[in-house]
Amino acid sequence: MATLGTGVLTLTLTRFSSSSKSLFFTHTHTLNYLLLPSLSAKTTFLHNRIHQNRRPSFCCRGMATSTAASYSNTVTAPYGSWKSPITADVVSGASKRLGGTAVDEHGRLIWLESRPTEGGRGVLALEPENPGSDPVDVIPKEFGVRTLAQEYGGGAFTVSGDVVFFANYKDQRLYKQSLSSLNVPPAPITPDYGGPVVSYADGILDSRFNRFITVREDRRESSLNPPTTIVSIALGSNDVQEPQVLVGGSDFYAFPRLDSKSERIAWIQWSHPNMPWDRSELWVGYISENGEIHKRVCVAGGDPSLVESPTEPKWSPDGELFFITDRKNGFWNIHRWVIFIILLLLLPISSV
Repeated sequence: MATLGTGVLTLTLTRFSSSSKSLFFTHTHTLNYLLLPSLSAKTTFLHNRIHQNRRPSFCCRGMATSTAASYSNTVTAPYGSWKSPITADVVSGASKRLGGTAVDEHGRLIWLESRPTEGGRGVLALEPENPGSDPVDVIPKEFGVRTLAQEYGGGAFTVSGDVVFFANYKDQRLYKQSLSSLNVPPAPITPDYGGPVVSYADGILDSRFNRFITVREDRRESSLNPPTTIVSIALGSNDVQEPQVLVGGSDFYAFPRLDSKSERIAWIQWSHPNMPWDRSELWVGYISENGEIHKRVCVAGGDPSLVESPTEPKWSPDGELFFITDRKNGFWNIHRWVIFIILLLLLPISSV
């Protein structure tokens, strides 16, 4: 039968007077912990780090004393100078933070993880082919996946077939990486503006016109109120080209989504002073033969008598548009866009 290990490390702060102008505190660290054989190595790691960082008693204008507790030290030190064994590295370095997920053309899972041991670098990891093996890093160590678009970020990578498109944190450019050729470095698909002044997020591949459609935030002229647009990035040429604006005019954009035939594109937009969860609009644009949007329809959020915040548009394989909105009742629910077609028949009237 497994036994339980317990420990107590006490933390108290006591201020006492001094004849000098300096303030002194007597402190004792306290930590209650329970060790179980079934717990992960994170608990043992934290336990070991605590005892590795324990320092011997020292004296500063006073004599250090010890308590009866086996896991406690009493140290007299000026305010703010005493050292805690529970450091930021201990707290943040014990686990990884997982982000978005996607699936490649072979059904393998790809996910984004933030690694504290690498300064919080965002790394794309690929599910191994053989069960039990370690995941494979998709990007080299000099790259980090993170976008600064619209401050909140998110939507930093997209997987389409055998290719991953991602935003690099250092320069904020978009890159593409082949999953079948991980030994080949990622290739940039957006221009180099000499710094991270243009950010991209929430992209999708347009196979009909061989381009990448994404949200762009441009801070080249102003970082206080930078314009946000939906742009297209050509992929056919070896030379990096300037993105072309498809949709603009609103303060913010999100969720550009193409239907299965790349004939229609849906997106969310909103403007100051609203936040997207307060009031937003869902639009659908019809794409012409040359790739431009020639007609637009406001699907939800355009009625001034209704306050709603549609979000998360998605097309079904059959071309139906689904989205979430809080119309009328204030609770987000799934809705479907229904198109009514009025068919007029001209019937001949028989003569008398």
